[in-house]
Amino acid sequence: MHYLTKGILLIVVMLFLQACGTTVHSGERGVRGNLFTSGLTTETLKSGFYWRAPWSRIYIYNVKWRSYVEAAEALSLDGLPVIIKTIILIRPTPDELPILAQNIGPDFYHRVAKPELLAAVRSAIARYPMVTVLEHSSEIANMVEALVVERLKGRHLQVASVAMMVDFELAKVVPDAIEHEQARGREKEPKEFETIIAERDPESARRLAIGEDNPFRIWPEGVSRRAVNSLVR
Repeated sequence: MHYLTKGILLIVVMLFLQACGTTVHSGERGVRGNLFTSGLTTETLKSGFYWRAPWSRIYIYNVKWRSYVEAAEALSLDGLPVIIKTIILIRPTPDELPILAQNIGPDFYHRVAKPELLAAVRSAIARYPMVTVLEHSSEIANMVEALVVERLKGRHLQVASVAMMVDFELAKVVPDAIEHEQARGREKEPKEFETIIAERDPESARRLAIGEDNPFRIWPEGVSRRAVNSLVR
């Protein structure tokens, strides 16, 4: 019974000590915080095991380069929609982690980086006509990267690269839609032409109605204009 009590006490002590310690793994950094004051220290904890008081906490941040993929819909210079898939490689600045943790927190990408990335994509795409976006994709990606880096200055984040890919399905649909609209416009031209003639010259309008002088009329095979004229008269 004596040995059993000692064993239980030893397990309790070990669990207590484990609860009062935190391991920071490779590729991570830690920041100490106080549960009572909600304050953070200015010390960055590198990989290792750290003791902490029961009323304190160590916040762990991944400082490895991580990629995020975003799909942004932007309008080209000629007002046509283009969907851009963007891949950004980003991480917190390790030495500035305590300031990042204090001012922004662990959700730094969605709170700060993502909005700036989408805004940069839309700003860059707006400078090019839709048909030239594919041709200048590398140039646009460099422009987006420069804009993101500039806008994230002082936000304690590092950007390694930005790559982008145009949604080819949408790039194919938009020209088809343009061609369809143009075809509809061509179909309206004969009707508009006839309307104008009817307003200006009723006799010419009658001749257009039966096919005479109608540059857009295609006569069926075997039907002559004379036969149609005799029916009208």
